[in-house]
Amino acid sequence: MNCYVAELDETNRIAAVWVKERKARGPRIFDPKKHIFDPQLANDFVGAPQNEIVRWLTAASLKS
Repeated sequence: MNCYVAELDETNRIAAVWVKERKARGPRIFDPKKHIFDPQLANDFVGAPQNEIVRWLTAASLKS
């Protein structure tokens, strides 16, 4: 299970998302070239509503 943590800007919009992978030592900034977001897996979402984080992750993955 991965944990996705939203980092908000001063207008409360998601500026970045950190991902803590199950076996990783610590969280890292989500990079679609290094991380794969699978919405079918059980994940934890912190810092913003799940649907907003999923939307941000999907958009970031499509840009790469």
